[in-house]
Amino acid sequence: MKLIEKTRRRYIPYAILIFIISSVVIYFTLKRITTAKQDANLKWDKELIAQKIKYDYPLPIFEVDDYKSKTPVKDTLYFKDTLIYQVVSGVEKYELYRQLTSVENLQNRTYRIVTRTSLVRNQDYILIITVSVGIVVLLLMITVYFVNTHVMRKAWLPFNKNLQIVKNFSVEDNKPITLEKSGIDEFEELNDSLTRLTDKIVSDFNNLKEFTENASHEMQTPLAIMQSKSEMLLQSENLDPEHIDHIRAIYTSVQRLSKLNKTLLLLSKIENNQFTEKETIDVNKSIERQLEIFEDFIENKELELVMNTAMDVTIEANPLLFDMVISNLISNAIKHNVKGGNITISTTKLFVSVSNSGAPTKLDSSSLFERFKKESQSSNSFGLGLAIVKKVCDNYNWKITHSFAEDQHNISIYF
Repeated sequence: MKLIEKTRRRYIPYAILIFIISSVVIYFTLKRITTAKQDANLKWDKELIAQKIKYDYPLPIFEVDDYKSKTPVKDTLYFKDTLIYQVVSGVEKYELYRQLTSVENLQNRTYRIVTRTSLVRNQDYILIITVSVGIVVLLLMITVYFVNTHVMRKAWLPFNKNLQIVKNFSVEDNKPITLEKSGIDEFEELNDSLTRLTDKIVSDFNNLKEFTENASHEMQTPLAIMQSKSEMLLQSENLDPEHIDHIRAIYTSVQRLSKLNKTLLLLSKIENNQFTEKETIDVNKSIERQLEIFEDFIENKELELVMNTAMDVTIEANPLLFDMVISNLISNAIKHNVKGGNITISTTKLFVSVSNSGAPTKLDSSSLFERFKKESQSSNSFGLGLAIVKKVCDNYNWKITHSFAEDQHNISIYF
């Protein structure tokens, strides 16, 4: 979930809660204020009536209950809301009134004075004001919501563009990353950190690439000299058998070291994505070329070759890398096969698979494509063939799988 969406989802329930609470607070605050004002008016009316009673003024409007009690009682004031039955324009109804009841001793007599004022109009005013203020608050919240959304989208636009730039960044391009300015301190600080980080990555990548190429090149020269000198010594006639065996061991080790150096350099180049050229490759023709190379090995092991190929199977890839993948798969199928076994090669527009008979492998399928993984340490193989295949598949986003069933190993590459 994006940050702006998460913020909006958090905003909505809080806005609703604030709207409800503010409406309730406004309603009861207005009601309390108007009630206090009405109570003050009722007390004023009560004082007016008391003054008229005290000074024997006629009271044509007010009704006063005379208790005629000779025993003075304590003065009291009591406010309450009450319903009064009325007939207005021929309509009978009860209306809400605010009532003040007071008991006072005036002129040595006890009086109960009752004053009332209607609450209907005040209730209407309170409701109108509450609804009006509520609508204003609601409109304000809606305005803030959309303004905030617009501002957030505009503020995050440079960030999203920079995020896309970072996603598309590749060290192989050997170009410094250029990020868009946003004018926001936090984003500018992030841009500076990303720029420094990517510059360091590009620099380290170039240094490592240069070191790998130089080291491999410098190693090949002494290895070639050692191999040449070993061959010359092996052709010498003045060596005894023991010395010949030692020189032959040196010669074999130098050959393995040279081959290992070339293989690791190839892996490094694949990882660094130095094989950028692509062509439309005919998969079946590539398989046929590699089978011609391994024809003698297949015949020597008396293997039965079965081809299940579809027509017009093509892919977009580097020809050298794809030939290397097919070569490693066929070589692996021959090497780990049994004498008189079989090899089945299948192709479709979706995948290519190589199956071979053989004993169950001691390695599980997950570690089979790791570097230097091999069943026997005494094997002449470096354990890098399938690692190269896996690395090429990763570069082209192909999926490679291994399975074993009914004494058949199967390696499939899904394009």
